[in-house]
Amino acid sequence: MSKACEPLVNISTSGDPDLAVVAVGKFGEDARYAVETVDALDPPKSRQQKWIINLSTQFGCPVGCPMCDAAGAYHGDLSAKQMLAQVSWALARHPGMAATCAKLKVHFSRMGEPALNDAVCQALIDLPSLVKSPGLMACVATVAPKGRKDWFARLLEIQRRLYPKRFQLQLSVQSTDAAARRRLIPIPHLDLDELSSLGLTFHETNGRKPVLNFALAEDAPFDPMVLSRHFDSKHFAVKLTPINPTARSEQHGLRTRLRSETEAEVDDAIERLRNMNYDVIRSVGDPKEDEIGSNCGQTLRMILGRTQTTINRPANPTRPPPSAGNRMGA
Repeated sequence: MSKACEPLVNISTSGDPDLAVVAVGKFGEDARYAVETVDALDPPKSRQQKWIINLSTQFGCPVGCPMCDAAGAYHGDLSAKQMLAQVSWALARHPGMAATCAKLKVHFSRMGEPALNDAVCQALIDLPSLVKSPGLMACVATVAPKGRKDWFARLLEIQRRLYPKRFQLQLSVQSTDAAARRRLIPIPHLDLDELSSLGLTFHETNGRKPVLNFALAEDAPFDPMVLSRHFDSKHFAVKLTPINPTARSEQHGLRTRLRSETEAEVDDAIERLRNMNYDVIRSVGDPKEDEIGSNCGQTLRMILGRTQTTINRPANPTRPPPSAGNRMGA
């Protein structure tokens, strides 16, 4: 039996069931093929009101963002079956809940860059057959790598066909300054104008606006006027999140604007954005999440003792990396 067909074996579960439970599981015996999956809530909402399943798309991540612990190693792509196995793990924890859940958000945003894995599209096609829920919503978070035009075109077709009102594209922008973006997203990625063009194609009438996500570092410019020149508030929402206290953010000296003495500047920026009619989400999680290790790659690093910081990046990271199954002869 190939690695792509082997079941997900849970090797660790930790966290708070009233907030987030993080599982580390692996496919086969090789610890390189381990992933994180999160079964989470959005307090104070109950699980029946909103349930979040956050899954990994790659074994580690080839992007190498300096704030993300998932960047400590990269060993290839998950197959569609392996991604859905993570969803099945979460569903099994709450039998019958999916059928009555008002909003069940399956978020392709844990370890890995979804846009560098072709199998993500197949997983999205197969997801409704697995998750029998009237509230099913799919969300894809991406740094929008260059060279993936065909992948995004296929994603758009799937959105329109299967998730016309229940899909959200989250674009990790991080800064309004090009140099800062190159530092925080260290692979070739779409510039702000290209991001705008991409996002506009995903905003259907009465659908969900693409979300521009900024993990705000103190030394990364965030200018509402620059934002407004590139992104129409009618079509985009803005989400501001902190730089979380991961091993890599500490290693790279990244400090967050949220939860810091510079937070007043963020308050001012939010007010300016709202005056320009943007929907703004200030997403500062419960401090328990840092204790749980709910940031990408954090739990796996602690459980498996991963300390590697050299990325085994593909020769051309804008092309889909080889899958784990192919790497292992499947």
